[in-house]
Amino acid sequence: MMYTPYRDLLKKIFPQCKKVRKLPLNGSMTCPNLDGTKGKFGCTYCNNKSFSPVFNEANQSIQSQLDKYIPRLKERHPEAGILAYLQPYTNTYAPLEVLKNIIEPIINHPDVSGLAIGTRPDCLEQEKIDYLKEINEIKPIILEIGLQTANNQTLKAIHRGHTLEEFVDGVERSRGLILTTHLIVGLPQETLEDFLNTAKWVKELKLHAVKIHPLHIVKGSMMEKEFLEGKIKLLSFDEYCYGVAEMIKIIGKDTAIERFSGESPSDLLIAPHWAGDRNAIVKEVTKHLLPK
Repeated sequence: MMYTPYRDLLKKIFPQCKKVRKLPLNGSMTCPNLDGTKGKFGCTYCNNKSFSPVFNEANQSIQSQLDKYIPRLKERHPEAGILAYLQPYTNTYAPLEVLKNIIEPIINHPDVSGLAIGTRPDCLEQEKIDYLKEINEIKPIILEIGLQTANNQTLKAIHRGHTLEEFVDGVERSRGLILTTHLIVGLPQETLEDFLNTAKWVKELKLHAVKIHPLHIVKGSMMEKEFLEGKIKLLSFDEYCYGVAEMIKIIGKDTAIERFSGESPSDLLIAPHWAGDRNAIVKEVTKHLLPK
């Protein structure tokens, strides 16, 4: 294998499990980019409905979601360990006591092997990190800190509301947890040089894993209007696959690659049509990674 697949990292984290399956959960969180703290309209590419299968579970308690979804998952994968995944929005964006009420039923569930938490680098106050490190002594905690790009100009343009420096600070203070990040390849005005620089930061920070997604335009995002007006040019399939392969070469085998495709429901996806074609993307990226 020319890179370390995420399943290999999961085997190290959960050696007691033959396989591990992620179970998305909705912690009923919001985001400082939506509630007016930093913005009201979110990141310009974002529509949470497009990537979270439990988006509509916001009004359901964590316990009811566990009761609903764990039996279904165990029926399909009886021997698999369950990695609960707090996915929609920013899952450390609440007072610590609220976080405890969300996290502890998950950690205490006998069928849950560990917990992944999706969040932002500017929502990682030290008391929350300290709490997650305590919980990590009970069951493994994977902290997914979104970055998208290491280019501060791009971060500002897409309304992320944080900087690369804040991301680095959040990572450094969270050492001791399993740390992963999300990247978007093909953001407006970025070039191959930007993609490779972002990959260098991932390698430099010694993250445990990374998710790489192509920029895709979804209905309900601010980018939808810009794209339909011809103001955003997307990467071609070939450009994306070449860029990802070059990034993987830099990232190396010490950081696992969780994925480098990105699905959205067909009723929300506007472009590119190939974004969710995982098999085609893997085949093409692998071709670029093969020795010449």
